Amino acid sequence: MATQTRLAQLNSPFLSAVRRSGLLTPDDILAALADSPIGPTAEPLQLATLLVRKKLLTKYQAMQLLAGRTQGFVLGRYKILDGIRQDRVGLVFKAEDTQTQRFVALKVLPTDRANDPTILKAFVEEVRAAAQVQHPSITAIYDMDCWQGTHFVVSEYVAAPTLDKLIADRGPLLPHVAAQLVAQTAVALMHVHERNLIHRDIKPGNIAVLPERQIKLLDLGLTHMLESPWARVTKRISTKEYAEEIAHIAPEQAWGCEQDARSDIYSLGSTFYYLLTGVVPFPGLAPEMMAERQIRGVPSPAKLKPTIPPEIDAIVQRMGAKDPHLRYPTARDVVKALHPWLPVAQWQALGLAAEMPTNPPRAATSAQRGKDPGGSLQQPSPPKSGFLHAIRRIFGS
Repeated sequence: MATQTRLAQLNSPFLSAVRRSGLLTPDDILAALADSPIGPTAEPLQLATLLVRKKLLTKYQAMQLLAGRTQGFVLGRYKILDGIRQDRVGLVFKAEDTQTQRFVALKVLPTDRANDPTILKAFVEEVRAAAQVQHPSITAIYDMDCWQGTHFVVSEYVAAPTLDKLIADRGPLLPHVAAQLVAQTAVALMHVHERNLIHRDIKPGNIAVLPERQIKLLDLGLTHMLESPWARVTKRISTKEYAEEIAHIAPEQAWGCEQDARSDIYSLGSTFYYLLTGVVPFPGLAPEMMAERQIRGVPSPAKLKPTIPPEIDAIVQRMGAKDPHLRYPTARDVVKALHPWLPVAQWQALGLAAEMPTNPPRAATSAQRGKDPGGSLQQPSPPKSGFLHAIRRIFGS
């Protein structure tokens, strides 16, 4: 009888929603209320605030529950904690693996694509292949599952800002900093391509930057479900958000043609241009930018930023050539072209010295080569907290 009385106290609309969500047990809720001045019949916002303050719910979970949503918080062994982003493949969440108690990134796949057996079979095969790629600059894939009709992939959670957010906050990067980050990404792509995989969605939003200026390539193996931008002509084609999603895809990819490693090289070159200038190579909405990239390659970033060294300018334009045959043939060749800006330890570990051309590009300074990749290349400013502090740790003042 006492238990029934206690449970009856949890029948307010908000607490009933919490129970239906599966996020908390009745005992969890009762324990939170036991030493609180507010009771189970308090206003929903008060109850939500209490549970967030006691770290029983995240702010994201509380906001969803207050909006009346009670489903989708638990997928098997994974508990959804927060939303990270939405991209052309699906929704990405921060989640907790309740078996290992570690944070993970959980990507929910689009239902219409996942329900197509042909597409799903190819996707599963690629995810399995990508899970075999082990490299410190590539996020690891942990799991792939389906829970009550929802298909999802679980990968390493990276608590670091991506390049699109950094550029939006700080503006264009110094040329040698941009070159160092792109060189590291090229190293990651070299390992990907050597395993006969293609990323298909290289862009600033898929490159995270850790402290000590080290990169993490996101979403490897998770882009097979990408449709051609023209596969479905919808209202999204003429939206700013859609244009941002496809701003760095190769010309052949824009029209749904066959892709190979050179398509990733184009996207990395387009990303390089963005890091140097702060703008995409072909501004505008999707129809305009897709048509423009069929006519010409990624333009010279030095036309916008004259201080960009000629050798970097030439590398960007070759990576972003309209014709795939005019680009660097492999990511390995990109790495060799960018080796003056690659941290020395990483360059030596690759063992590519014997493959270098007789007259390599002019070597950069020791700072540009990254002999002290964790050091600030500018005068540091007082420490900041949160996101800006992370940015300053990466790029200096």
